[in-house]
Amino acid sequence: MKKLFIAFFAVMLTIIACKHEILSPTTNTPPIIIVDSGNGNTAGNSNTGGSTPNDKVCFNSQILPLYQGYCGSIGCHSGTRPAEGVDLTTYANIMRGITANNPSGSRYFTILTGKMPPRNSPQLTAAQIAIIQKWITEGATNTQCVVTVCDTTKFTYTNSVQLIYATYCNGCHGVAPGSANVFLGDYAGAKNIAVTMQQQLLNAINYTSASSAQNMPPGGKLSTCDISTITNWINKGTPQ
Repeated sequence: MKKLFIAFFAVMLTIIACKHEILSPTTNTPPIIIVDSGNGNTAGNSNTGGSTPNDKVCFNSQILPLYQGYCGSIGCHSGTRPAEGVDLTTYANIMRGITANNPSGSRYFTILTGKMPPRNSPQLTAAQIAIIQKWITEGATNTQCVVTVCDTTKFTYTNSVQLIYATYCNGCHGVAPGSANVFLGDYAGAKNIAVTMQQQLLNAINYTSASSAQNMPPGGKLSTCDISTITNWINKGTPQ
């Protein structure tokens, strides 16, 4: 009964939060898919991630998680009945409001500077908005990057975990108390969850939770590199 109440409460919060200026999707021709390989550990999705050799922004590991986490995962623009009929959890749907090489003419970009996500919901940082702008300026291509080198020796909160949480988790858990009372928006909050909910957290990011609804992030499993980084961080005592 307690779990049912928490789930119901979370749904009600998302319904209340999803009040903002109505989006007006347009229809654009998606750019050609580009597949690149990269080095390093930039937060990735579905066992992918990284940056391209020429420092081109990767859609799958740098852009998609932001739209999924800050626009989709709060219960607005995702699911079978997304708000205003706008789903922002796939490349094709995101491109309905993006004009390649023209950030100022891209509805799904300009609205991020104050009107979306809704007020009182976790907001994108200036750096996150800048990376989306860079992606659009570069042509808004569906770049898919693969991590070929994973440095899991950088497992402090500041050097690695903070970026992973900011990219994939803080759309729901970035403002206290956070969805389902899970707050990951700063070091103290992230450490508290890692200590008090260690097994639940590890099950969630490994997609081994008893309920699939508890697996996180909901948009897709973190990369093997990111999971290893968070696991090492917890096992080493959550260093800041």
